[in-house]
Amino acid sequence: MNLAYTIIEVERKTGISSRTLRFWVDKGLFPYIEKDEKGVRYFSEKDLQWVLWIDCYRQIGMSIKDLKDYIALCAKGKNTAKERLEIILSLKEKTLKDIQKFQAILKKLDFKVKYYEKMTKEGEDKLNPLSKNYKKRKKRLKL
Repeated sequence: MNLAYTIIEVERKTGISSRTLRFWVDKGLFPYIEKDEKGVRYFSEKDLQWVLWIDCYRQIGMSIKDLKDYIALCAKGKNTAKERLEIILSLKEKTLKDIQKFQAILKKLDFKVKYYEKMTKEGEDKLNPLSKNYKKRKKRLKL
């Protein structure tokens, strides 16, 4: 027996809003979705998995157009495997670069956390030009 899920059920299972799911369906990202006579859309188990992949691809910045192109390649079968592999490898490379960028940002944020923790502990803002101690330090350093 094939299970079929409504958009609301898919939302509950995936955490992705029904509004987003409807948008994706309307954009053609689910070419095999079935509708009943009342127009209610039903997602299969495979569609449910595809929802999670679309969410993944969107989170790493894949455009709707690129997703549609990827879907078109998938529909053509195994003859497009090389092209699809290149797309995924490109996404992986971009994601690794994004991770490096966010790691650098995280280091900067860690610095700020330590700075503000020290400031709240000591009660002094050593980098603030309006701070009394900043002016004293400036004189000592002859800035």
